[in-house]
Amino acid sequence: MDFSKIKKVAIYPAIGIARIGNSPDEYCIGPTIPGQPPADPDDFRDSKGRIKRQGAKFFVYGLDENGDILGEINHSHGAEVAWRVEIANKKAAWYNFDLALDIPAAAGAYDMDGNATPDGLPVLSQRRNQEYRGADRKKLMIEPTPQRIAGVNGNQQGDQYRFDDGEINGKKVYLGELRTDELGRLIFLGGLGKSDTFNDKPLTTFANNQGWYDDTSDGPVEATVTLPDGRVLEAEGAWVITAPPNFAVGVQAFSTGYDLLLNVAARIQPSLKKPKPAFYKDIYPILKHLTINQWVNAGVAREFGWGSAYDFDNKALIERAADSFKANRLFRQVIFESFRNPDYKTMEALAWPPLYGDAVTFNVKSTDPRNWFAVTELQYVYLEQWAKGNFTVDDPPVPKTWDIMSPEEQTNGLTEAALEETLGGPFHPGCEFTWPMRNAIVYRDDTPFRIKRRQNAQEDFGIAISPEIALAKGGPLDGSSPGDITKWMAVPWQSDTSSCLSAYRAFSGEYLPTFWPARVPNDVLTREDYETLVDPHASEEKKVAAFSPASRKKWLRGYIYNDKGQVIGGSSIADRIKGVEKFTREWHEIGIVVQTDLDADPGLFPKQVWVETGRRLQDIIPKTSSGEPETCSDRPAWMEANPRTLR
Repeated sequence: MDFSKIKKVAIYPAIGIARIGNSPDEYCIGPTIPGQPPADPDDFRDSKGRIKRQGAKFFVYGLDENGDILGEINHSHGAEVAWRVEIANKKAAWYNFDLALDIPAAAGAYDMDGNATPDGLPVLSQRRNQEYRGADRKKLMIEPTPQRIAGVNGNQQGDQYRFDDGEINGKKVYLGELRTDELGRLIFLGGLGKSDTFNDKPLTTFANNQGWYDDTSDGPVEATVTLPDGRVLEAEGAWVITAPPNFAVGVQAFSTGYDLLLNVAARIQPSLKKPKPAFYKDIYPILKHLTINQWVNAGVAREFGWGSAYDFDNKALIERAADSFKANRLFRQVIFESFRNPDYKTMEALAWPPLYGDAVTFNVKSTDPRNWFAVTELQYVYLEQWAKGNFTVDDPPVPKTWDIMSPEEQTNGLTEAALEETLGGPFHPGCEFTWPMRNAIVYRDDTPFRIKRRQNAQEDFGIAISPEIALAKGGPLDGSSPGDITKWMAVPWQSDTSSCLSAYRAFSGEYLPTFWPARVPNDVLTREDYETLVDPHASEEKKVAAFSPASRKKWLRGYIYNDKGQVIGGSSIADRIKGVEKFTREWHEIGIVVQTDLDADPGLFPKQVWVETGRRLQDIIPKTSSGEPETCSDRPAWMEANPRTLR
């Protein structure tokens, strides 16, 4: 690389995703190449069974005067990179999550039951922890000292560069640490999954637990780069988000976080929208994501899984979908018309993907189309073009190694890889981030994917926040400071994760739809059933039964469900909260769904499956104080409550 051509430097990925784990020492690195999820020989646990944290790794690249990527800049080139990171957790000091504030229901177009109300009142989300007023609200913000690190192999023991001096109500909270690798790239590690009350209040709901905190965070990543020729340049900055663990590694969402942000980027820069989509790059992933979710929801397995009519792993089906010949026009059209239109003008309850939406209610008479989730506008346009035969057929994706990727492929790939393992919705509120991320005002106008900075951010917008305030120019979305992305999320994250179930609405079926199965599974192939599949002595009938969607077990069994897949306890909210409390304490005992080779009858079963691994919680039906098994209700009252207050 000719360093004299470098006119600017930038950090990639533009948005990095770190994930919580309770292993204090061991970690894995998040994905860096698109289509290749993170891999770990220990199935993401240390020798004591603790979940490893996912580190977010950041790189620096040089660009010429035209903005073209010249190559990576690191210690091997004689360059010096000094990193700066500032993070915060502001959840307890922010406003309740009641509903995504950028949808019609929040503006009052629909009431709490989903009935159209043209003259309705907008949603007003109140402050969390209202008893803290004025200057005392700063006590609710965990704002550790910014950290700086440089050099190679920095902080290998993890005892320095720690974000551990931030406090909430006088209680210190550890939010993570910085390290560097052998080339001086930055590794950010987030929290350990410790959530607690800071004023002795109990858990009461899925999103807005007053008096509680967790150790997620977010904030800007900056770097000063000294080039070999002596020039010193400030890098174009990135952002890091600490999210909950990835409990289904490699299972991508129906619409990923990358799909969502690419949709926003195309609004900012229309030139990013292709005149013709490419089948394997733009169309097939949409179809593939339907099928891959078979490993986390039994209903999806029945409709899109192995052996089904819409198994998009089926070679013959893929070849037909990739063929633009006129004879396949109706085939493509039927598939396209199966997808829900993201204009949300009409109710399409049975359309694809089979997923709840931002405005879901439990009222069977609801008229709000946003009860259900749709792919992005860009994805829908590409599907429409494909249906008409207006597409190109590119080569099927072949995994590339880092060394053979061009600098441009590396930089684009870093951002795509980090975000394709996140969720692009629905946002109620979400897993890694929520609804503000689909609004262009969050990003720099000239640089899609890069979050706009904001100094001296306004932290208080009154006793309640409305859609008008939230979306206004100069409002809370118009530029971000540390903690401003995650503050919109549930507190603590465990209460939300353990509330993401399936079958909320009886008329929708036992399994479908659901919320976020790609990160929070509903139904899983257990290790025991996998062992049956690879057992050479097991009969074909026994193997088929073990593989069947009907045999999948609830991922949250032992927390929310008993071992028969029924909701534990009675019909009260108190019974429901017992499971949430247990998950908040023991979230690390649950299984992680991991891709596994299957050496069984290749004509009967796929060569690879996703298997629940590392589960340490026993499948025991909880008993009452009298020693009798608890009674179970198929649909207790708490599931019928309005999800805008309780899921």
